[in-house]
Amino acid sequence: MTRNLIVAITALICINTSSFGQNKSNAEKMGYARTTQYWGPGTYYCYAPGKPINKMANNAETAMRDLTGIWEEDFYKEIAKQGFVKVPKKEIKKWFNDNNSKTKKFYYSPDKSYILFPSIKNLDNSPAMANGYGAPVSTNMMRYVLIPKEDSLKVMDAIWQFLRDLNEMKAALMSLGSKYKNSKSGVYPCEQAEATGWSNFRAGTWVQKMVDGKQKNYWERHEKIIRRTIGKPKFDLWILGQEIDYCYGMHVTLQKEGYVLYYALVSSTLGDLEPGNTWIKEHPMLVEQYNNAIRIDKHDIDQYKGNLPPNIEDLNLLLHIK
Repeated sequence: MTRNLIVAITALICINTSSFGQNKSNAEKMGYARTTQYWGPGTYYCYAPGKPINKMANNAETAMRDLTGIWEEDFYKEIAKQGFVKVPKKEIKKWFNDNNSKTKKFYYSPDKSYILFPSIKNLDNSPAMANGYGAPVSTNMMRYVLIPKEDSLKVMDAIWQFLRDLNEMKAALMSLGSKYKNSKSGVYPCEQAEATGWSNFRAGTWVQKMVDGKQKNYWERHEKIIRRTIGKPKFDLWILGQEIDYCYGMHVTLQKEGYVLYYALVSSTLGDLEPGNTWIKEHPMLVEQYNNAIRIDKHDIDQYKGNLPPNIEDLNLLLHIK
């Protein structure tokens, strides 16, 4: 299932409204300074065009994001400095290594609250590499959390915290969905949640049925649906969000070990620049795609002005921010 989420995230056009070039003060806030000739101090990518947009949201997703774009040798020094410790082979479990790979490297976070799986990629043909040298650079970050079956409320808190993180970064909510074994769509009370964009998320999930020859709408809040179904067999929830350069994903499954929470962060620009693409070609396209996602989200509000329920909820209230 985790591989499916990686594929889904990679398929998205990833966009990042935060920083294409950070100044030195923000580098100090990050807790490290990048010193290689390819990744300048305090920048995500020293070849990024345009004026820096300094938005240093302080959450779990930006902590993962700040580990990308770092030369391999510097990357391992950085995570060691932060307190990450390699997971011994005897402690590697199926729930966070679904294909039983013997080559993957996993790391306990400093407080052992999650397991980190980084991805290092050689940028063999990138024009940013001098003399055609393929620089090994950190590109994608994955982390895993296991929560006991009886602690479903903690899972709900984690789901809503992830949504708050996306909102804090002003990321576009691409999709949210949940289901479970033998769940049905088009029934009421709703058994499946599904939303595309923040506007649809704020509107909840509804079904349309014919009652006595007339169309009738039945509606429920997504949070209510998820809370009611989270303990069902084979419960499965996913969330995808995107910025101008990054895609974010959360996947929750109920397995025999408990609730497995899998977070994926993918830097698409690093992938799209390989091989032979350039920032000048890539950057305007990603910005336009992000702007289109925002326009579509705002346009969706019009559909609720007719007979469709409900009135769109205030997003801050929906996310329990106020």
